[in-house]
Amino acid sequence: MKNWYQRPTEVANLLNPAFCGYLLKEYVKSYEGETGSGVPYELIFLLLPIVLHRHTREQLPSSVRTHMQAWLQSNPELRIGFAHRVNEMINITRETMMFLINKGYISISNGCILATDKRYKRYQIDEAIKEYANKSKFVGRWFSTSSSSTIYTMWGICP
Repeated sequence: MKNWYQRPTEVANLLNPAFCGYLLKEYVKSYEGETGSGVPYELIFLLLPIVLHRHTREQLPSSVRTHMQAWLQSNPELRIGFAHRVNEMINITRETMMFLINKGYISISNGCILATDKRYKRYQIDEAIKEYANKSKFVGRWFSTSSSSTIYTMWGICP
């Protein structure tokens, strides 16, 4: 991972741990709300490549009742390059998780990521950030309906 100041300005601004952390925490809370348990560690790495990729984010279905397999079959172009995006985002996701753990927003227990009760400070959040957060919550609910291995298989990647 490059030193923070050696990163391109766009990367530093768009992929900063506070913003990505907000999305990850919303994802974890949503997943926990559906399952009553934390997000399996391996699933934490899929959120950012889905939500931060504009075309994928815009194509996400509006309801968790939409079966992921059927949706992916009707949108096969979204899996093109997905494994590469996941690999590119691993360090960003790890850095974000370290930030969240350090600040007390998440914890890890038995291989699962859990949200704590600590809240992000309330700032003025614009509509674009709300869209990212809503899609993160959606993915959390959606992923709660399948096993990790099934999700990885459907998206065409391996851990």
